[in-house]
Amino acid sequence: MNLNRPLSRRQRLIDKLSGPPNEAVLATRRGKPFWRRYPQTSWGMLLSLVLLIIPECVNQWNRVPDPATLQTLQVRILHTQLTEPHLFVELPNGERRQMEWPVDISAGGRFRSYEWTDAQRQSLPGCLATIQGAPLKLTLTKRFRIWALDCHEQDISISFHTTSKSHPKRLTASLVIGLCLLIPCYLFYVVVFLREKRGQL
Repeated sequence: MNLNRPLSRRQRLIDKLSGPPNEAVLATRRGKPFWRRYPQTSWGMLLSLVLLIIPECVNQWNRVPDPATLQTLQVRILHTQLTEPHLFVELPNGERRQMEWPVDISAGGRFRSYEWTDAQRQSLPGCLATIQGAPLKLTLTKRFRIWALDCHEQDISISFHTTSKSHPKRLTASLVIGLCLLIPCYLFYVVVFLREKRGQL
């Protein structure tokens, strides 16, 4: 029986990436849970989950709603800004809320909206407006997404058709970008895992 059979190309590649086993390090990790044996791999997977995977799942879950399900609210617009939350409003009962146009959800956030022009945004504070929208699902904080806005005082009207037309394209672009980031990330995590498995990290 030939015990010195040549290594396969796959095994040679793994050996090159991971290096020789470091028995002294491996001995200190035996019997520990996965995240203690492979801390860098675990942290990398956790960060990619929090920064990329979960936000993208929330994005895809909060797709364009059925217009019949939208809530209609009468509000006074107190303040507007370029990035989310785009509007600060007051309801008839005195409650104050933050609202946002359809934008990507991410761990960083603070996205601009192009549903309105700068002139419209600057004209809206003080306006009594009718807003149609819906609460976002699966978000850590309460968030309300606007899909239509009418302010007769300033002759500003942004329809559901306008906002819903571009949002699916943004969702598709967001998904493609997310996948393009995840693939190299996970290839890197595979190398880190192999090196940790040999005690080299």
